[in-house]
Amino acid sequence: MEDNKKISFTVVTPVFNRSDCIVRCIESVINQNYEDVEHWIVDDGSTDSTCDIIKEYALRHPAIRYYRFDKNRGVNAARNYAIQNSSNDYIIFLDSDDYFADKALQTIRNIILVRPEYRHYLFAQDDRMSTYNQNPILKEDIAEVTFADFLTEKITGDFAHIMASDLIRPFPFDEEFRIYENLNFFRIFKAEGKLLFAKKVVVNRDRKRSDSVTKETLLKNQRALYNQYCVLKETVALFKNDYLEFHAKNILSNTVIRIFILGLALGKYKEIAAIAITAKELNVKIPLLFRIIYRMKLGFIFRKILFLYSNIKNSILQ
Repeated sequence: MEDNKKISFTVVTPVFNRSDCIVRCIESVINQNYEDVEHWIVDDGSTDSTCDIIKEYALRHPAIRYYRFDKNRGVNAARNYAIQNSSNDYIIFLDSDDYFADKALQTIRNIILVRPEYRHYLFAQDDRMSTYNQNPILKEDIAEVTFADFLTEKITGDFAHIMASDLIRPFPFDEEFRIYENLNFFRIFKAEGKLLFAKKVVVNRDRKRSDSVTKETLLKNQRALYNQYCVLKETVALFKNDYLEFHAKNILSNTVIRIFILGLALGKYKEIAAIAITAKELNVKIPLLFRIIYRMKLGFIFRKILFLYSNIKNSILQ
């Protein structure tokens, strides 16, 4: 290990109305006492005191880079701004309601020095350890993982991502969607091929918040339906051949059916006619009920039922 080799990091934190927790996030970066780090914090149009808090820290800590959007543009836009303006070797995502574990940056640096042949590293998050331990691929302390592992769903869920800057810059996050960053991660996984997973906790997470952006994936309104519909269509467009190559036709088939169902709820009858053709080419059978709804053009009724079901299901799970 080259102990004296410098490895620089850019920590990227989008934030919106998180005055109650942004201090914890910022302090966790400052307390790393790591020399070669900059913390890019992009305020996504906050209307509370978040902006004032960040400005105060930026005045006292030169490593903090701060930018504010005039209006809320979403996590993906905030990440893109920080990435394009970063100046260091590796990008690390740290959400505003999360915070670094002690000596996280040193832990990451040590792994990179030991295994420098990779450009994309995955580290553990505290609330996911039991999931990692139950996965045959991730149960070891160090494991090589591949694009195929993710596409075939042998590996799912969240990780702390550490990526070489020159790897991620050519793949900006889609700003049409406020979330769904996994679509972009898949593009990066495919470009890189192989990643290194280290089962060392570097990020502590808070996932009990009512304002978590991940709740936007819940099918509780038409925007959520439309976003998921578009993301799944893009997934099939980008990775259809990869699903077939990796013998994951079942996952592809289920995705095509879901696109049909979401399109039906949105009343996208002309578009899902093309989806039906794709399904036929793949020998995928659209369930009879949804074919009947499609023929009778009853998508608006189905949408109301879908919203009702989703709201009941989510209230039970909360």
